[in-house]
Amino acid sequence: MVKVKPSMSQTGTLTSRGGFTLVELLVVIVILSLISFISVPLLSNNSERDEKLVVRRIAGTVKQLYNEATLTRDEHLLTFHFARNSLLAYRLRSSDGVIEKEPFGREVKLSPLYIRQVSIEGEGNFNSGEVTIRIFPLGWMEPTQLVLGRESEGELVLTFSPLTGAITIDDEQTAEQ
Repeated sequence: MVKVKPSMSQTGTLTSRGGFTLVELLVVIVILSLISFISVPLLSNNSERDEKLVVRRIAGTVKQLYNEATLTRDEHLLTFHFARNSLLAYRLRSSDGVIEKEPFGREVKLSPLYIRQVSIEGEGNFNSGEVTIRIFPLGWMEPTQLVLGRESEGELVLTFSPLTGAITIDDEQTAEQ
């Protein structure tokens, strides 16, 4: 067994360096508090940030298809897959009288949101399967409304402008009862 012999400090009091001083402990607590104060809000807003990212991807895809259809004079399709919770874009090309459907870009996954309903003016409301909207070569697309559900409460309603390809977003929160 080893005994620690207290030493004499400069002030003349006996000291034993067996632990941390109160100031050292307070500095560590302040540093940990600052780190948690900064990191917790960043980690807790991930779902809201992911939702915004999904909406931006949808808006970017629609606008890109709209612009491509106008520039190339090819009809484009935007297909919503309820079961896979995703959307896919296609270009319709005509060569030698045969129309070919070729993928345009990558599949866009919509998680953490999910497709609740797609409404196409003149065709109705759809809640399952695959729904395809057409984007015509002369700068027009079918008037469409996409309702996306949240994992939490509420839904987002995206309305596609037929003449510009722009999207307006209505954020509908459901009130708790």
